[in-house]
Amino acid sequence: MVYSDKAAKWVLSFPLLLFWVVMVVFPAGYAIYLSLHDVSMGQGMSSFSGFGNYLEILRDADFWHSIGFTLEFALITTVLELVFGFLLALLFNRSFPGKRPLLSMVLLPIMVAPSLMGIMFRLILNENNGVATYFLSLLHIQVNLFDPDLVVPLMIVLDIMQWVPFTFLIIYSGLQGVDPGLYEAASVDGASYWRTVLQIILPVIAPIFFIAAFLRGIDAFRTFDVIYVLTNGGPGNVTKTASIYIYEAAFKSGQIGQAASASVIVAVFLLLLIPFFVKRLSK
Repeated sequence: MVYSDKAAKWVLSFPLLLFWVVMVVFPAGYAIYLSLHDVSMGQGMSSFSGFGNYLEILRDADFWHSIGFTLEFALITTVLELVFGFLLALLFNRSFPGKRPLLSMVLLPIMVAPSLMGIMFRLILNENNGVATYFLSLLHIQVNLFDPDLVVPLMIVLDIMQWVPFTFLIIYSGLQGVDPGLYEAASVDGASYWRTVLQIILPVIAPIFFIAAFLRGIDAFRTFDVIYVLTNGGPGNVTKTASIYIYEAAFKSGQIGQAASASVIVAVFLLLLIPFFVKRLSK
């Protein structure tokens, strides 16, 4: 059977369109439908509530705290992971002995499932019988790393440890594509290494930076596994992210309708960021 060009485009695009409808359009539409109804766990759907669930969520101080903490967490981790990833990429962009085995070791953390990462560090940092606590006690340092004053920096450090390899990998691929002639031209002009990096190389790979920032920022905003396993959103609600808030609303409080409305609010917020990144990438 011979297809025209237009028909061939539709035939070839059909699997992707079907996947998009099943995996994106239907779940999003169903979430919006649930958010407009009173739905409770075990009691099913009761009645149409309009924007009642949205008003309940927007009046909940716990929701706004989770959004604030999530924004703080996503912003700090994304910026630091970009900086460390960039420095690491500059290091590996040079030739040195043992580069290949060291590169494999650097990439190891992103191979570990986030929930497993949480369990590992829950055992290592346990305030009663953790390995880290034991060695700190040998130095006469008595500290509970899950204290409210320390737990947020701890979560940030653990996230950086796991996801710096991700930003490193993206930026490193960008550096590999830079024309070597740029380095030679800068060297002939007498520019220092850091001046070459900051004024010539960095602008060239700026789109790569935005891709890394976008992917990592979105993922950091959706963080759930590690923090939930390590702290369960606590102590109190200090480390409660938006994802943990939605999970607790749905499966602990049983308020499916309110959880769906919180999901829609978070999704709309993230969608508003897309035009900014698309505009930057299209320049």
